[in-house]
Amino acid sequence: MSATITDRRVLHSLLVAGICAVAPHALELPPWVIAVFAIGAAWRYACEAFQWYRPGRFVRFGMLLVIIAGVYRQFGTLLGRDPGVALLITLLGLKFLELKTQRDFVVSLFVFYLVILGGFLYSQSLWLGAWALLAVTASTAALLHLTQPTGLNLPQRLRLSGVMLAKALPLMVIVYMLFPRISGTLWGLPADAHGGLTGMPDMMQPGSIRSLSESSEIAFRVAFDDTPPPARDLYWRGLVLTISDGRGWSRAQPRAMEEVSFVPLNESVRYHVTLEPNNKPWMPALDLPAVRPPGARYQTDFTLEHRAPIRERINYTLTSYTRYRTGALDSTERMGALQVPGNLSARTRALAEQWRQKTSDPQQVAQAALAYFRRENFVYTLSPPLLGNDPVDEFLFGTRRGFCEHYASAFVTLMRAAGIPSRVVVGYLGGEFNTAGNYLIVRQSDAHAWAEIWLPDRGWMRVDPTGAVAPERIELGLDAVRRLEQQGLALGGLPADVLARALELGWIEYVARHARWYWDLTNMTWYRWVVDYGKERQERFLASLGLDDISWNGMIGLLFFAVLLVSLVYAWLLWRPKKSVDAALTLYLRFCHKLARTGMVRAPHEGALDFARRCAQRRPDLKHRIDAITGRYVRARYAKNAAEHELRAFKRAVSAFKA
Repeated sequence: MSATITDRRVLHSLLVAGICAVAPHALELPPWVIAVFAIGAAWRYACEAFQWYRPGRFVRFGMLLVIIAGVYRQFGTLLGRDPGVALLITLLGLKFLELKTQRDFVVSLFVFYLVILGGFLYSQSLWLGAWALLAVTASTAALLHLTQPTGLNLPQRLRLSGVMLAKALPLMVIVYMLFPRISGTLWGLPADAHGGLTGMPDMMQPGSIRSLSESSEIAFRVAFDDTPPPARDLYWRGLVLTISDGRGWSRAQPRAMEEVSFVPLNESVRYHVTLEPNNKPWMPALDLPAVRPPGARYQTDFTLEHRAPIRERINYTLTSYTRYRTGALDSTERMGALQVPGNLSARTRALAEQWRQKTSDPQQVAQAALAYFRRENFVYTLSPPLLGNDPVDEFLFGTRRGFCEHYASAFVTLMRAAGIPSRVVVGYLGGEFNTAGNYLIVRQSDAHAWAEIWLPDRGWMRVDPTGAVAPERIELGLDAVRRLEQQGLALGGLPADVLARALELGWIEYVARHARWYWDLTNMTWYRWVVDYGKERQERFLASLGLDDISWNGMIGLLFFAVLLVSLVYAWLLWRPKKSVDAALTLYLRFCHKLARTGMVRAPHEGALDFARRCAQRRPDLKHRIDAITGRYVRARYAKNAAEHELRAFKRAVSAFKA
């Protein structure tokens, strides 16, 4: 049986290591899970410090059943990422109450390593990697305390733990770089691992885009090969919605095709997208994309869709055109683009018919609708009022206050009532340009909805009715709109000088914004070179070493050879004869070097006392200090059982000496 642990300091080391391991999970798991762990740790500490009651085996078994029941009630299962990690952490809290033998302590420490690893099931960010390094160091230091409870003090344990991790780093890098990668992820995660991901929904109802715009999470990043297009052209196409029931919009049955046909009307824009996981298959693209990246399907509505929901960060390169002319509609597309809900109000039909009677030109009808939005005191607001069963009618003739989805929905409904094929497009507009990394950051808060109408002479044409009411949203972005609204400024053609004053950043905001940009760049670098190091990136790395066509067996052989080489280097460093270091002599030679700069050079045959007498004769003003330092040197080096404080005093005297 393992020896019983009675040293409280070992328990304290274990508690600190456990707190470091569990802390990141407080951001992901229900508070009661962390509370159970904290109560278990605090209870065990109180048992040791204040002789509190320590529960017996049957009481602990009852607690175990309660914990399992609580996890099952919270998650509805005991399998999966969230319930699995929750069980691990809560049972660790219970384990504290039965720690007794060395075996119990060792088991808990190794479970801490599993808990640290479990954090990467939620995030692979740089801050979590840095915290995991700290937690591993703390757990290893606790393990050293357990195995050598009286041999090392706390600073020595932490230093040795750090040295051990540093020595393991070369092997870790070699295995990471050379271990053969497979396509896709290294392991599959359960379904609940992706439940919290945020992405563009496949339906648009009153408030859906508005709720998405409240999220500051990053949707994707874009790096352009050349100068980025102006902000008014940064429409990131996501989904096309054509079916309306009067309250919301949804997609028609998608039809994939190898390529789509359109005529570009301007120069192409080439860019690289890093898309965050969102559990959706949509692949945002600058309107319109001309190429289909690997693993994507081209839809007839000019959108891109991945072959599976995107549950890990992906990178793809696209070429787009911001000016274009599309082709004719087939009968199915035309029918879908003219569908109006059966409960369309008479007032809405009458308004559309009024414009249609004045002109047969679809583009002029669209301009009449935009003029109506400008003329009738419509307001773009981030906090629109709730609408009832007929949101289009209530918005057009009642509240007249809405978000982009209200304007897009009302505009498309009016166009269809006027006999003009039209549809709603949802995606993102604009983005925040990160000057630190020279790339664009598009957040979920940049979500936007606009409209498209079909014209006989140019095909689908983008019309953004939001711009008729709030051009600031198109030109400046949603963040600027928030700042203007907070200052009580009404949107819609504000003078340039007013905009400049309202959007001017204070020095604190300026510093915070640039700090955020540099932090995002640091995270992007971490993801690019560490987290996203997959099969393709590994192949490019090996190609740079001249190993273009290396086989799987060759990879294993290369990995084995590299690990063996590093292991031999470690063995040589460990077993080579160590040169003894005389600390007192090293300090004395430093003292002699200081004297040499004044012209008093010690001869190779000259002893310390003789050299001191000669220096004192030459520099009587330094005699007392030279004699004192020489005396400290003799005692520190030659005295039997010289005290450690003698060497420290000698070091201070040499450091303070100035000739």
